[in-house]
Amino acid sequence: MKYKAIIFDLDGTVADTGGDLANSINLMLESFGFERKSRQEILKHINHGAGEFVRGCLPDGKLFGEAFKRYIEFYSGHYLEKTYLYDGIKELVQSLYENKIKMCVLSNKQNDMTKKIVTKLLGKDYFVEILGGSERFPHKPEPDSALYLANKMGVEPCEILYIGDSDVDMNTAKNAGMFPLGVTWGYRTESVIVEAGAKKIVHSPGEILDFALK
Repeated sequence: MKYKAIIFDLDGTVADTGGDLANSINLMLESFGFERKSRQEILKHINHGAGEFVRGCLPDGKLFGEAFKRYIEFYSGHYLEKTYLYDGIKELVQSLYENKIKMCVLSNKQNDMTKKIVTKLLGKDYFVEILGGSERFPHKPEPDSALYLANKMGVEPCEILYIGDSDVDMNTAKNAGMFPLGVTWGYRTESVIVEAGAKKIVHSPGEILDFALK
């Protein structure tokens, strides 16, 4: 097999977290007396970490410090109410594991929430590491965290499929010297991920398995 390992993005790739993210942002906005926003409008600002997510959704930047604190409190209490695995993801992960493909999850979402969501939805035994955003590494698309995971898995970057739904993920893969594979069921359009440099586009998790094992 050409690829020995896979790094998955979380939001929009492994799981649809959009309902809980949007709900938590709207609870934060309402707590300041601001109008609610649509899910689509809110998810335009995802992918760059929780801080930039809140900043992008906030009408008044002067309130950022308190707004970020409130958002974290709301999301911590609601992060698994509407979040669910995309169809076929569990079967994909199980099959990759059975074929001895090493796997990690890498997200810009807060580290503790990333670990809790993946552990709740899939368990942690499939993965070498589940890594979210923290001060330990700069956020994606900087390659530091992806390269750390490559080292942890004991494989060369060129042997890794990096799978995500966004331009941030494709740029992370390119910056780390990994193969950028884009999925179309997430939060960004196919044209966005193609323009960002995806070398392969898939429309279902089953296609990932076929490509990874060929």
